[in-house]
Amino acid sequence: MINNTFTRLKMSFVDKYETIEGYINGVLSEEERLRFEEQLAKSDSLRKEVESHRAFAEQLRWYGKRQTLKEQMDLLHQEMTVTTSTPVTTATKTSWKHTWKRHLYTVAVAASVALVTVIGILWNVRNYSSLENKQIGYYQALKKDLDEVIATQRDLVERSEEAKVKALPVPPVNSTATAFAIARQGYLITNYHVVKDARAMFIETKESTPQRWRVEVFHKDKESDLALLKIVDTTFTQFNYLPYSLRTEMAALGEEVFTLAYPRDDMVYGEGAVSSKTGFEGDTIAYQISIPVNPGNSGSPLLDERGHLIGMISGKNTKEEGAAYAIKAKYIQALVDSASVKDEALRTSLPRYNQIQYLKRPKQIEQLQDFVFELKIYAQTFSE
Repeated sequence: MINNTFTRLKMSFVDKYETIEGYINGVLSEEERLRFEEQLAKSDSLRKEVESHRAFAEQLRWYGKRQTLKEQMDLLHQEMTVTTSTPVTTATKTSWKHTWKRHLYTVAVAASVALVTVIGILWNVRNYSSLENKQIGYYQALKKDLDEVIATQRDLVERSEEAKVKALPVPPVNSTATAFAIARQGYLITNYHVVKDARAMFIETKESTPQRWRVEVFHKDKESDLALLKIVDTTFTQFNYLPYSLRTEMAALGEEVFTLAYPRDDMVYGEGAVSSKTGFEGDTIAYQISIPVNPGNSGSPLLDERGHLIGMISGKNTKEEGAAYAIKAKYIQALVDSASVKDEALRTSLPRYNQIQYLKRPKQIEQLQDFVFELKIYAQTFSE
């Protein structure tokens, strides 16, 4: 009887954490997700367990990134060693320049990830002083390993000064806007009016994980002023699971909403309410919202207080203070459905599970910031 009791308790523990893992990764069925969210709403302890599990998973993800970047840096170091051991010729200089240009972003991202990882490791060592000696030794060894990676990067950067001087000049940015992720495979949404004349485009973020990727227009709808972008950079793999979901039903008048955007080089938060269910001069495609917006806000996500995506900022009324307009989410859904003819994966790639609806606003923003990007538009290509 005691053994039977133990077995039931063990299964209950395992089932709970399997359910938490499935919820965080967005793989639960609709019925399982709704049932689990009902439990979350009733249990403070369960919500804390979910957040603890998510934080632990994030630590593991950072460690995985560190390992991948270390392998990339080792490969780059080998290439640099071969180059510097060869007599200097015109061909050698060209090879060095191509090697540096191919790995430029790897070096920059590696430095940022290494720094964040070291900070996380030191925090863990300080706050888990009761770990066994062998565990503490593991963290110390890992820090030493990271120090060696950072030293290697510093050496590579110093040796690259000559290559940077010879690099082609980067054309000036013509305009900026905002874009946000809509599918894990590297698809983003922004306004058509900001990209229609673009010759080259990059998305950037300077938040928790600095990134820069080249994008191109994959699909567009001029009538609803929407453009679906796709990352075409070879360094991109895929996004993590998107923490928000698409809400296509009509928002209520007076409903609280917020947005994240790049009207300048760092992210800006704005909040307000739905002030009309129609846009400029009764336009049924859009809402009117009471959020102050500026150039650069175009293409930013509009979310309700629980973090559901209900629209996208498209413009403002210059004659009416605090009156901005946002394209409704159902038109975003229609654009993606139309684009799925080109990529069948889009049919099942839209975010379906909202993982931030029970979080307070600062925590919601923390989860969202890696999926909202500054969009830089160039009027000429980089080869011109």
